[in-house]
Amino acid sequence: MTDDTANHNTVVESRDDRLIIRRTFNAPRERVWRAFTDPDELEQWFVPAGMTAEVRANELEPGGAMAIHWTDGEHRIENDGYYVEVVEHERLVSGEETEDGELRLTYEFRDVDGGTEVVITQEFPESVPDGAAEGWTGMLDTLQEVLA
Repeated sequence: MTDDTANHNTVVESRDDRLIIRRTFNAPRERVWRAFTDPDELEQWFVPAGMTAEVRANELEPGGAMAIHWTDGEHRIENDGYYVEVVEHERLVSGEETEDGELRLTYEFRDVDGGTEVVITQEFPESVPDGAAEGWTGMLDTLQEVLA
């Protein structure tokens, strides 16, 4: 199944166990890369609405730890994983073991007219969960504000 929707300049495609999100930011690739890799910047935007984030580990190398925890005071979501591939300013791949299997995230950074296109591919061990596309769209809207 494919569900193509657009929000501002975000394009979302969902197929079975894969979610692909494309968004262009009016910022140089190096600046966008920093927003995805600097713990202080991640805490500003890589968090669902109504929650706060804490980056606990961010070792940007293959096999390096990646951990960001989200909380709203009552609930806590722990995203603990590892980097599979790190190509500076071009590509980040991370994995996270879940109860159902491995969740994999690939971020690609591409120069385009007027800025940087980011392509996020999220591969789930099972089907794409409800609300995943909306969650990403909201976080990317916040990222746009951080980059402004």
